[in-house]
Amino acid sequence: MTQKPTLLFVDDEERVVKLLKIMFRADYQVFTANSGREALAILEAHHIDVIASDQRMPEMLGIELLAQAAKRWPHSVRILLTGYSDLVAIIGAVNEGEVFRFLNKPWNQDELRAVIAEAVQISQRDREAALAAAASPQGAPAEDVARSSSQLPLATAAKLLAIDGIASDRQEVVEMFTQDYHVITASTIETALEMIEMHDVGVIVTNSIVDGVDITDMLAAIREQYPAITVVVVTTNPDSDTIIKLINRGQIYRFAMKPLSPNIFRLAVGAAMREYHRRLADIRLSPPTPRHDPSAVTSGVFESFVRSIARFTKVRDRSSL
Repeated sequence: MTQKPTLLFVDDEERVVKLLKIMFRADYQVFTANSGREALAILEAHHIDVIASDQRMPEMLGIELLAQAAKRWPHSVRILLTGYSDLVAIIGAVNEGEVFRFLNKPWNQDELRAVIAEAVQISQRDREAALAAAASPQGAPAEDVARSSSQLPLATAAKLLAIDGIASDRQEVVEMFTQDYHVITASTIETALEMIEMHDVGVIVTNSIVDGVDITDMLAAIREQYPAITVVVVTTNPDSDTIIKLINRGQIYRFAMKPLSPNIFRLAVGAAMREYHRRLADIRLSPPTPRHDPSAVTSGVFESFVRSIARFTKVRDRSSL
């Protein structure tokens, strides 16, 4: 008999976790906890595929719990459920808890079911990849691959793409990272897409608005084509709705506010590059064709990519490049 995927719901309101257990117990093995302390005890005792936690709980906030889970059980996918659009909590959710999704209460049942199902698939895929790497005599753990890959010479390492319509802001990123990475820049969405097609981009650092356009849809399209790429979004005036959309649809890895703190921002980008190499170690997340390979020109990947984002920008036909 196939073992059911495991879920852990955490909320200080007993009625909430009882409802969630009723919703999901037919298809999943469901654990519940009424505090962060109880949740950590369950995580230590059981294999958990997905953790969905409330934010506002006594003793330990949801992002504090998810941050600990991210460090100790990285293959358990994390979801934050909350009835409050707390900006600090939302930023913490992506930067500390590395959440997969941020869902507001009261939740839509169909949306919650779909998010849980997708999160379970990701968790099980990551665990299988880690087990395969550990079992392979020629392979190395993804963490070791990420560590060694991040130390490659600049000529062979993945590139950092800085996207911003303001020249001085692009230059700030170049100066901050030029000694650590091969940095390329783009001032428009069109140029950014061309750079992604032509170069091995590992991390994108982008403003939340480029050319007056919200970049969330572009990031979602990039995620579909190149799922290993990680994204760090920066902005001057953050708002809760924008960040939630970037988490849920754009699937960003880190978020930062301008003016940038160099030391903290370097840590964020370094973590993003390591995550890129970890994802790349999983062949299922690797692009089907090397982006620098001339054969990619005839593969139709770029043309398909352009069509997928045509609703918010116009990119030149391949023949004009």
